[in-house]
Amino acid sequence: MDPQAQRNIVLAEAEHTFAFTPAQMHNGCGGAIMKRITFAIICVLLVSLAAAAAADAAEPKYHVIITGDTLHKLARKYDTTVVEFLDFNPGITPDALVVGQKLLVPIEPLWSYHVVQPGDNASSLAAAYKVPVETLRSANGLSNDKLTVGETIRIPIHFYLGDSQPEQVIHKVEIGDSLYKIAKQYKVTLAELMEWNSIEDIDNIIAGQTLIVG
Repeated sequence: MDPQAQRNIVLAEAEHTFAFTPAQMHNGCGGAIMKRITFAIICVLLVSLAAAAAADAAEPKYHVIITGDTLHKLARKYDTTVVEFLDFNPGITPDALVVGQKLLVPIEPLWSYHVVQPGDNASSLAAAYKVPVETLRSANGLSNDKLTVGETIRIPIHFYLGDSQPEQVIHKVEIGDSLYKIAKQYKVTLAELMEWNSIEDIDNIIAGQTLIVG
């Protein structure tokens, strides 16, 4: 092939050279390949950005109320606002803070939302979305794991744990399952299953329910 008739397109990052003849360029071959290369580069960049965001996820920080604390003082101390304190700690009363009470310190928020399905609870959602269960409860004003089917739960993605926490084992309840059978299958105790999933009635599990089993 005549070297003068070639048109070279160089991808510097990959240190590869792609050569196309004028006929190939005219037929769109070069353009199609360049589109695929561009798409691949964009995918790599998006994956890198997602990984960086997960790596930069903040650790939850709490403030324990002491005598004399007010939300105005705390907002000044942590360079935030009273409104953000209220948003991160639903259910608190600004003029009735209790000594020893633990408040979540606000950061730049990133929320996702989940509509509660049968069998959902705070612990199972925290495990599924990889966020601390305590911060999920705080974000929704929950005192325990119980949720109401159909309600919308805020997920604090800004506290995403990624792979920094041990992977929890999840079991989806099937017809014929019982807690006894599931406990035996995963070699855990009934007490552990009931505690991990906030189950009060040992016979009250339903098909499709998601359980933490390890």
